[in-house]
Amino acid sequence: MTRPLRKTEPAPDAFAIPLQARTPDDWLAITRLLAADFASHAAERERSKASPLPQLDQIRASGLSVLMIPKENGGGGADWPLATRIIHDLAAADGSLGVLFAYHSFNSVHLRRLSPERRSAAEREVAAKRLWLSGIANPRDGEISIAPVEGGFLLNGRKSFCTGALFADRLSVSGRRTDTGDIVRVLLPTDRTGIAYGNDWDSLGLQRTESGSFTLSDVRIAADEISAVRPNDETDHAASIHVPVNQSAFTAFYLGFARGAVDAARDYVQQHGRPWDGAARSQTEEPLILVQFGQAWSAYRAALALAERAAESVQELIAAGPRFTARQRGDTAIEVAAAKTQAIKVSLEVTAAIFDIMGARATGNRWAFDRFWRDARTHSLHDPLAYKLKEVGDFVLNGRHPPVGPYT
Repeated sequence: MTRPLRKTEPAPDAFAIPLQARTPDDWLAITRLLAADFASHAAERERSKASPLPQLDQIRASGLSVLMIPKENGGGGADWPLATRIIHDLAAADGSLGVLFAYHSFNSVHLRRLSPERRSAAEREVAAKRLWLSGIANPRDGEISIAPVEGGFLLNGRKSFCTGALFADRLSVSGRRTDTGDIVRVLLPTDRTGIAYGNDWDSLGLQRTESGSFTLSDVRIAADEISAVRPNDETDHAASIHVPVNQSAFTAFYLGFARGAVDAARDYVQQHGRPWDGAARSQTEEPLILVQFGQAWSAYRAALALAERAAESVQELIAAGPRFTARQRGDTAIEVAAAKTQAIKVSLEVTAAIFDIMGARATGNRWAFDRFWRDARTHSLHDPLAYKLKEVGDFVLNGRHPPVGPYT
């Protein structure tokens, strides 16, 4: 179903509905209300590089932060397609907020990588306290060492690109035990001594995500805080959903950036546009402007259809649990890769094309319209687009699925 171009006012009563009684329409109504508020001052926050904490607190208060926690543990019990719609809508309103919510959401899903006992306890705590999640896990950096000491373990190491970790209450940390060589995962409270943010995020886009480095220096944990994981085991369900979930979230916010750009351009043209050389009575009747809006919208809608189908496949993979098959996992990975590559292409094109639609005055810094392209350009380099296309091509030509790995 085609979503309306204009945002509609949701019923404020949706906030009063208990979390576990909320329907998908209730969650989307809450999201629309938050997104409208976030979008109204997004340019101002972008120019001032304002902290996102007030808006993250609004998201927590709304209940959205427990969206992906199972109902039996106090959460919203939502499915993955609903999560991606909400990621998309928040990213359209404010790119940094959409990305931060995405990382929190997929880290909520990945609590299943903890041991069953730790997972259930963690989910209940996240729901009850409205905790915010992020991770320290960049696989291209050196490993975090986890060394046994009397009474527990010590964590040491540094990771770059720790998106949103500065705002988190709990950090998902993966590392290697120095005594056994096993890969383990820890859900680390951020108030532990020895956790330091590098304050080194100075990127083109997503400037308010604070996606810089973190260093762990003799951070102490108890023995019962670690869970063994099998990150590249193709028979392990938690490992197999990891990349499809994450990259589906990326796809959602890339298209959110595109949608936000279209919305911003529409509002600008309606309120400030001027027709060119008498070609039309108003900018909203200018034939070339109508064509450009049509091109942007058609490209966005086509990419969104791919993304939504991929999110459905991810949900089917999640729901399969330990009964999933290698073929199902591989087909899902290809669907997500195809959707992601198309989303990147469309997002970069649309977020740049809005300037042709709006004209020279729209380049004024007070509008901050460049934020959509800068956000898309920055995150779309997360892992090389060419390698995703190679995966899809290898499947089409040779029938091969990508292996379970940190980026596949």
